Amino acid sequence: MIKAQSNPNFVKIIEVGPRDGLQSQSQIISSEDKITYINLLSDSGLQEIEVTSFVSPKWIPQLADAQTVSKSIKKNPRITYTALVPNIIGLENAVNSNYKSVAIFTSVSETFSKNNINCTIRDSIQKFHTMKPFWESNHLRVRGYISTVWHCPYEGSINIESVINIIAKLLDLGIKEISLGDTIGKANPSEVCRLLDQILTKWDSSLFALHMHDTFGLAENNIKVSMEYGINTFDSSAGGIGGCPYAEGSSGNISTEKVFTLCESMGIKTGIQKDKLDEATQFIQSIVEKESFTHAQD
Repeated sequence: MIKAQSNPNFVKIIEVGPRDGLQSQSQIISSEDKITYINLLSDSGLQEIEVTSFVSPKWIPQLADAQTVSKSIKKNPRITYTALVPNIIGLENAVNSNYKSVAIFTSVSETFSKNNINCTIRDSIQKFHTMKPFWESNHLRVRGYISTVWHCPYEGSINIESVINIIAKLLDLGIKEISLGDTIGKANPSEVCRLLDQILTKWDSSLFALHMHDTFGLAENNIKVSMEYGINTFDSSAGGIGGCPYAEGSSGNISTEKVFTLCESMGIKTGIQKDKLDEATQFIQSIVEKESFTHAQD
């Protein structure tokens, strides 16, 4: 077992609520409310915020205002603002919206890949190779998401060798950080340990983040055990809103508040001001609840 000598002194929390949290909301949230939400998050001490995705509105109507939101938020120079880009068009739009950091995504499951991004895993990797010259020429930092790392809603448990194969392909592309996704929130600490035991014999822990959904209440313990392996970067969503629109039954990411509280209890710094985070969370939860209530009355 490859474990660190001690827990990290600092944990980086990547706030994915504006993208991953909102993309599954059925009722369209106004651009103005999204901008206010992101500005509140920017005041909370977070180091990185994933703002939106430059995906076709046909697939995710909620994010049709990606350029408007991106160009209207107040950017704090101390924060990395990231956008998800599904293809070369999305990548170009991100650059035109002044992003210096982008994220790409693939899956370990063929079925999930076809349902989520409408292509095979091989095709998605090939697409990244066509995008690479553009992100290199624009000096972008690129983050890579891998979905269904432990379990898939269609194929069940995932083979570790398949995960290792995808990681290797992304690192060959020059990806700077890989976020390992528990898309349906089914992974348990033993499974997380088994994977980390394997991949950390090949690569350094600094290359990885965890993206845990909290469907079965396992995310917090998964994060805690991963810290013992030197993992110190975690994706989360303020208020725990979200859930993959292509994975039925998946709940939101682990809440940013829960990750913050876990770190506080372990004496680990995050740089986050809890009162400011709470303000952002209360704002977006009130908007989501209002939209849901309004829709229910229609």
